[in-house]
Amino acid sequence: MTGRTVTGQPEMDAAGRLPRTYKRGVRCNPLDGDQRSPDTRRVIDMRDVGVCVLAGELASEELPMIAAQALADGLDSPSLRELAGLSPGEYREARELLDQVIDELGLPELPDEDQAVWEVARSYARRIVFGAIAPVDGAHAIASHAGSLMFPEPLATFAFLTDLWQDNVGERAQLEQDIVREAEALLREMSD
Repeated sequence: MTGRTVTGQPEMDAAGRLPRTYKRGVRCNPLDGDQRSPDTRRVIDMRDVGVCVLAGELASEELPMIAAQALADGLDSPSLRELAGLSPGEYREARELLDQVIDELGLPELPDEDQAVWEVARSYARRIVFGAIAPVDGAHAIASHAGSLMFPEPLATFAFLTDLWQDNVGERAQLEQDIVREAEALLREMSD
C-alpha cells in the first residue's frame, strides 16, 4: 500500500460500533431506503458490501454505483475510484476490485461464502431483536439463506416459524415473539 492515499475510513459511532459493518450488522442495501438526513446518514462500509455480494444479497453489477456513492460519502482509495468508473457489465472486474478496495481501506478480510451467509443471518437477527425490522421480515430473510448452508437447525427454525406465521393468522403475535426469541438465541449461539 505504499504510495497510495486512503481517506475516509469509517469511524466508530457513539456506541462504539463501526457503521454498516458485517461483523456487527450487515446492511445489504446501502443505496436503498436511506431516509435519514444527510447529517445522520452512515458511510457505506465496503466490507458489508463484499459480504452481501458473497451471500447473494447484492449483484456484482451493482458495485460501480455503490462505489460512486461511497466516494460521495467521503471514502476514497485508488481502487474505489476505479470501481466507481466501471460499467455494470464489467462485474468480474468489479468483484476483483472490491477485494482491493477492502484492503486499501484497511477493513477486515472478506470471509468465505458460507461465513458471509452466517454474517448476514446474524445481522438480520440483530435487526429483529432491536426492532429495526419486522420479525417476520427478518425471519424470511434468514430463512432464504438456510438452503445455501444445507438447512442448519438455527436457520431452518426461522423457515419453520415463517411458514407457521403464514398459515396461522390468529397466532401471529405469539409467533413474532417466538421469532424474536429465536433471533436472541441465534445471537447468543454465534457469540460463543
